[in-house]
Formats: sequence, structure tokens, C-alpha cells
Amino acid sequence: MKENGTYHDGLEPTNLPASLRENPFGLPENYFSDLESKIITQVKLIECKEESIFEVPEGYFDSLSEAIMCKVAEDNLKNQVATDGFEIPENYASELSSTILNRILEDKLKETIASDGFTMPSAYNQTLEDSIFARLAEQELKKTVPTDGFSVPVGYEETVESTIFARIAEEKLKETVVTAGFDVPQHYFETLSDSIINAVQEPEKDHTPIHQIRRPKKWYARYAVAASFAAMLSIGGYWGYQYQQQNAAPVETVAEEQLSQHLSEIPKQEIINYLAASASGDDMIYMSQYTDEANLPTKGFGSNISKQEIEDYLNYTL
Repeated sequence: MKENGTYHDGLEPTNLPASLRENPFGLPENYFSDLESKIITQVKLIECKEESIFEVPEGYFDSLSEAIMCKVAEDNLKNQVATDGFEIPENYASELSSTILNRILEDKLKETIASDGFTMPSAYNQTLEDSIFARLAEQELKKTVPTDGFSVPVGYEETVESTIFARIAEEKLKETVVTAGFDVPQHYFETLSDSIINAVQEPEKDHTPIHQIRRPKKWYARYAVAASFAAMLSIGGYWGYQYQQQNAAPVETVAEEQLSQHLSEIPKQEIINYLAASASGDDMIYMSQYTDEANLPTKGFGSNISKQEIEDYLNYTL
């Protein structure tokens, strides 16, 4: 049997043992490349050992018992509640990159724009509590009263368009005709009480009163005469307004065209029939005597009737 560790007499280099044929002074891999960083790490470690890095916080021992009890309560709560109540939203991982990019863009936009354009209203903090209580009261009232008490009238949607056009025509007419044509006489209210007292108190008569024999009055006569006067005043105002509109520059609006169209569609025969049906024959003859159609557009209805004649007519009919 051959022994590898046996020395021969000649001591040839080829006859050395196998354990002495390897270099015992080897270096670790990347020794010189990592040498600088290792030296710096050792120096910093020595500096940290020389300084005291542990300090007792102020009031540590005073609040130590409370901190321990909080930790114990936290551990008990964790044992009772298996989960922390938080769950990963659906598609969180797939939308994470877009969410991060949106946050980055939002931060850049905030750096570009100094303010968000919203300001705090004056006295906001003072009225905040009242506003919150008012909202709470409103919610409680809505729970108590299920409906708001408002309902849509029957046929509202069918008539809403015509109602709007009528309102527009009314506003345009108010802009064209500034006043209603009625004025309060001068010193009317100062002399009103005296006029009423004089009308109520009848003067004493020394002579024998003379009673006039009149035709019997009907109960509907005064209402018929009042309706006739109202209709004739409306017709006279309409004719006067039409005469003014012909001389003035017309306003090309849809509302005025519809208003004039509706009014012009009323035939004169229907107006005459209405007056004949609502008043007696004597009233028609009496009022026709004071209707001058030649002066109606310029002076208006009843311009040639004196005040005394109007009073006589009222005394005759009422």
C-alpha cells in the first residue's frame, strides 16, 4: 500500500504530500472591491458605541402604567376581533398604478395652482352649528311628513306653454303702457272724509219734498249696467291701444303677435250680442248716444261725457 504522506530520501518536489501542494494564503472573492465599504461601516459602528443613543423620554415613568394597560387592552381586543375590519378593494392591484399617477398629477397641479378657488364664507364657523341643526330638523320633518303637500294640477303640462306666453305678453304690455290710465285727483284723500260726511248727512229741507215716479227697478239691472260699462271700457281701451300700436314702432315678438291675434279674432258682432244680452234696450240707447267712434282712437272712450252726465246716469240706474 502506497502512502501519500511519506517523505522520500531525495525530497523531490514531486514527492510532497497532497495537503502541502495548495496555497494556504487565499483571499475571499471581491475582497478589495468591498474593503472600503466595510472599513467605513466599522468606523461608524465604533462612533455609535461611543455615544449613548438611548434616552428616557420626559414623563416616561409617569405614563408607563397607562401605556401598559393600553397595550394589554389592545391585545385583548385583537384576540376578540379576528380581523382588523379592512379589506383590499376589488381590482386594487390592477388600478394601483393609475391611482399613483393620478396622485402625482394632482400634487403637480397643486404646486402650479396656489389656491383651489374656494373661499370660506364670512361667519361660517359662527353659523355652522345652526345650519347643522336646521338640516337635522329638516330630515326629521321629512320623515314625519312623507309628502311636501304640493301636487301638479290637472292639465298643467298641456297649458304651461300658453300660460308662459300669456305672462310674456303681459310683461311686454306693461312695458309699453307705463301707467294704467287712472290717476288720483289732487287733494283726494284730504277731502275724502268731508265728502263722505256731506254725502251721508242730508240737508234739512223746509219745503215739501217732491218724489219722482220712476219705473220699477229690477234686481239684476245694476249688475247688467256695470257689466256693460266694464265691457265697453275694455273695448274702448283695446281700440285705443290698437290705434297707438299702429302709430308706434311695432315690437316683433312672438308673445305680442299671439296676443294681437287672439284679440283680433273676436268679431264685432259677438261684442254687440254680448252687450245686447247683458243690458236692457234703454241702457243700450242711453249709452250709444255718448259713444263717438270718430274720437275714440285719439281721445278715448267717454271723452265727450261730462261728469254731471255720469252722475245723472248712475242716479238713474242705481
